[in-house]
Amino acid sequence: MKDSVKPRDMLLEKSPWRNNSNKIWLASSLCLKRNVEKFNFPPRLSGDRQKAIVTLIGKEILKEDLDNPVLFKADKMDPLDKEYLTEHFLTTSDFHHAHAGEAFIVDHSSRFLTTLNIHDHIQFRIINVKSDPEKSLNELIKIESAVGKTLKYAYSPRFGFLTSHPEESGTGMEMSIYIQVPALIHTGAIDATLDKIMDDSIEITGLHGSPTEIIGDLLVLKNQYSLAVTEETILSSLHQAATRLTLEENSARSKIKQKENPEIKDRVSRAFGILIHSYQIEALEALNAISLIKLGVDFDWIKGISNESLNELFLNCRRAHLICCQQTPIQQEEVGHARAGYIHKALEKVELLI
Repeated sequence: MKDSVKPRDMLLEKSPWRNNSNKIWLASSLCLKRNVEKFNFPPRLSGDRQKAIVTLIGKEILKEDLDNPVLFKADKMDPLDKEYLTEHFLTTSDFHHAHAGEAFIVDHSSRFLTTLNIHDHIQFRIINVKSDPEKSLNELIKIESAVGKTLKYAYSPRFGFLTSHPEESGTGMEMSIYIQVPALIHTGAIDATLDKIMDDSIEITGLHGSPTEIIGDLLVLKNQYSLAVTEETILSSLHQAATRLTLEENSARSKIKQKENPEIKDRVSRAFGILIHSYQIEALEALNAISLIKLGVDFDWIKGISNESLNELFLNCRRAHLICCQQTPIQQEEVGHARAGYIHKALEKVELLI
């Protein structure tokens, strides 16, 4: 690893969030979990054995056709970089506690991440801000297959790829799609909509993995099962559900616009006021308000800012991203004020038209 290089600096170069104009379908992420045959799972490995696996696997992945990948050993990284990785890749995995014998591989595309010895020997991850997760799956399988030619994966004819958590075996695949649905949520139609279009193969959570805490009107659709199903089945099921949810959100938006819904206008106006006039603001409040501003832009109630800028603002309001966007270091007690200032600057040319 080059000591002068930090993961956050690499990811900022070509951030996929910078040109993300999506109104509803914000992103998708895919993870393939693999373990190397004849080695214990990471929780049962000694520290020396873990370090040996990082060297072995890291050498193979760094050979692959990626955009100048770099390996970062977890014990050499500062906490801010670990938090930044968690935020950037929209993962609920706790990277904060990654330690000696664990590592991350990031490339300059800002879309690809491999974790080493964090739960499994290898977790290949990729994010995609376009609504074509099939392409991401093909990219990930290409890398996984190439590495598998040298490193034999733990595999059972009965249970498929073996993982440290048995229920995640089989395909070893985890897929998530991130859908922002403020119209359905703020009109109270979300529960009936989900009952209508979802089935028990799909888990629905908020951004941080909790099914009861929805942040920024963002729902995460994730496969419940990876055993006894194929990668294609998982992808197809989630893609269909996300597409139907997007259609329902668009329908709810059309009804709001036709009726000139005063309650939604009031919520958008209040969100605008909070963001423009706050002296300090917490991430949760900011993300909730930015989602409503996006809705207002879609209805032409607000002008002077694009979806690209609002999506970037949404992602950059989170703590690690916010700190990295600042020109000077900030203390923890100053984060709320810095966030408010960052938002004020982003919205300085924005006008409320209602």
